[in-house]
Amino acid sequence: MSNKGKVCGLFSVILLQGTALAAEKSPPPRPEVFQKLVDCRALTDPAARLSCYDARVADIDAAERNADVVMVDRAQVKKASRGLFGLGLPKFGALLGRNNDKDDDVSEIEAKIKSASQDREGNWLLTLDDGARWVQIVPKSIGDPRPGQSVTIRRATMGSYMAKVENRAAIRVKRVN
Repeated sequence: MSNKGKVCGLFSVILLQGTALAAEKSPPPRPEVFQKLVDCRALTDPAARLSCYDARVADIDAAERNADVVMVDRAQVKKASRGLFGLGLPKFGALLGRNNDKDDDVSEIEAKIKSASQDREGNWLLTLDDGARWVQIVPKSIGDPRPGQSVTIRRATMGSYMAKVENRAAIRVKRVN
């Protein structure tokens, strides 16, 4: 399975289980295949422990290859969080067994404008270099944003977002893809 397929599978799990996991107070149980590996530590006979580790690592390898288990590191979580910034999806912390995911919380992104256009009402649609599209939702003049210019988008109050192109005044925006 390709990395793209694994990522899609991970996000499917997040979408299907995100609400339930976010509501849980305790971390979700470890996957059984991983718990069996950890349980090998309890074996006192070195040969039995090594045999157990070898068998359980093979099980984890097979589960990962079949996408039954998905392993991600903090850098991958941060990258995914940045790519999903503004979409209102569940946070990763609950999925990863943590109730406090402040470390992975993205509150601001910086990017370059790939393209900028205006709709009939004069609101700007900004497409960023990563493909994310943001639309202005409150009319306010910000000049003429151009491809290659820097934009900073940050969380604002009550679930809204503010975009600041170069050193211009910030505008209220929402993510559209």
